[in-house]
Amino acid sequence: WYQRRVREAVVSTQSTGPLSDQTESPEGYVYPSISDFKTVAMLALTLYVVRFLFEKLIAEPIGKWFGLKHYTNSTPPGPNKKLEALIAKTKKPNKKQIEEVAKLADMEIRDVEVWIRRRLREITPSQLTKFKETMWRFVFYSSICGYGISIMWNQDYLWNTMLCWVGYPDLTWAVPNCLYYYYMVSGAFYLSLLVSQFHDTKRKDFWEMFLHHIATLSLIGGSWIGGGYRMGSIILVIHDVADVFLETAKLGIYLKWEMVSNVCFAGFTLSWILLRLIFYPYKVITSSLFESTAVLGVWPANIVYGLFLIVLQVLHIYWFTFIVKLLVKILGSNDDTSVEDNRSEDEEIPSSSEEDKKDQ
Repeated sequence: WYQRRVREAVVSTQSTGPLSDQTESPEGYVYPSISDFKTVAMLALTLYVVRFLFEKLIAEPIGKWFGLKHYTNSTPPGPNKKLEALIAKTKKPNKKQIEEVAKLADMEIRDVEVWIRRRLREITPSQLTKFKETMWRFVFYSSICGYGISIMWNQDYLWNTMLCWVGYPDLTWAVPNCLYYYYMVSGAFYLSLLVSQFHDTKRKDFWEMFLHHIATLSLIGGSWIGGGYRMGSIILVIHDVADVFLETAKLGIYLKWEMVSNVCFAGFTLSWILLRLIFYPYKVITSSLFESTAVLGVWPANIVYGLFLIVLQVLHIYWFTFIVKLLVKILGSNDDTSVEDNRSEDEEIPSSSEEDKKDQ
């Protein structure tokens, strides 16, 4: 069956096979090069600057127009190692924990509650800060997803993944400019996320996301320089779809657009299941491990690629547990519960100067 598919794929690509006799890139094409990594690094720096300007000049004014704001200044809490240890353990201590730490710190329970509230206000990103980060990701994912779908929809190897391996790993196979731009910008964005993750709103899955970015960048770089850009572009486009729904749902949360957040969360869940839990393992991993072997035999580089692909799939399943927990929470609630990102480590805390007056 595999050999028959290989013959069919070879016939369909006879007119567009490897350009091994070319010394220069034909018009509209480029050849992958190590120097492209420098391009990705420069683009990542550019995106970093563009993000700063976008959040400051566009996202922040829009957020303020919708009524979002930074937390107002309040009286900073004094240093207290015992209370700091409690905050490091949990951002939302229960009554028993507060009573215990009050005895250890020789403080009144009310004073402990005031200290915790002020400390959380000091270290927790505001809704406006989270809105700006989310809006940047929404704009980027929407743009790159639309671009990716537009250039991939008519690619025959998207529908017949066997075509990803015909001619591989001929490194002189010219890459269309549209795919070159897609790869460079996507790689630059994930590289910028890898750096900005350390100062963005911290999530419970910080290290899982860090591992995700490392695996993604390894696959992007390896598939580009190793001639596997066809399968790499498929991986990119199927991942972008769910991210668009996720960021839109989060915008709906911050703006209190319950219908938007719930509808987009439904779209996010559906796209996650179809593309990351079904299409990805069934088509991408299967093709990378088995179809490639039918065409190439055992190729060492594909073993490494396969390991990174499996790492991503494990993360897909891990993150799907968060989705299931949120679905259970919504369906099990008697109230009209809206979607919220349960990976966030921060909590809703008072932000007005009125609270400080009450505390005092």
